[in-house]
Amino acid sequence: MERRPLDGVTGVGMTRLTEGTTAERVRVDVAVLEAGASLPRHPAGREQVFYVLDGTGRVAGPDDAPVDIGPGWAAVWQRGEEHTSWADTRMTVLIIQRAGAES
Repeated sequence: MERRPLDGVTGVGMTRLTEGTTAERVRVDVAVLEAGASLPRHPAGREQVFYVLDGTGRVAGPDDAPVDIGPGWAAVWQRGEEHTSWADTRMTVLIIQRAGAES
């Protein structure tokens, strides 16, 4: 699997496992955030599950209140919901996104 840097974001690499073009319109990515890296605040383009495989960090939703997250924990965001994440240690996450029928 090839891990590519995420454009404009330092310390984050991502590997796309599925394109999200199947009938279910599910896209799956694996992201590796280096310690201290963050994914900037942005709206979820689709329903999204951010599942931590390894490492620790924090996530925040629309209220900007950080919540600790680690292996086996997931954050779920609805389409359009503003969110961000930070890695306290090197963190590997599985990002599963599902486009609804209207997308």
